[in-house]
Amino acid sequence: MTISAPSACRYCAIGRREHAQRWTAAAGWHQWTPPTQQQIKDRMLARRRARSARG
Repeated sequence: MTISAPSACRYCAIGRREHAQRWTAAAGWHQWTPPTQQQIKDRMLARRRARSARG
């Protein structure tokens, strides 16, 4: 399971450097868009849970 970086795109969860222009059903063609504060929090908590489960 891959967990997105906290600062990954709001719509497709791809990092800013790798993003360029992407297409998703939700947003269509789009450039990197900052995630919401809730998305950042959720992604950070998911990464913490994954680290705890591994070790």
